[in-house]
Amino acid sequence: IPLPDGSLADQGRAVLAAAGTGHLAPGQAAQLLSGLGALAKLIETDELAARVAALEKRNEDPAKSR
Repeated sequence: IPLPDGSLADQGRAVLAAAGTGHLAPGQAAQLLSGLGALAKLIETDELAARVAALEKRNEDPAKSR
């Protein structure tokens, strides 16, 4: 099934809709939703790492960088 270019939630809704109309078997829908969930966790981890790095950079001790 083609997934929309929108958010992961939009893509998850498309998977559920496809399962509801019979275009996907329940097992296929479950696998796709699991993959979307794993992708969401990866994105969240990347975003948190970037935020921590930005905070660490902003709060660096100027004496330590000499």
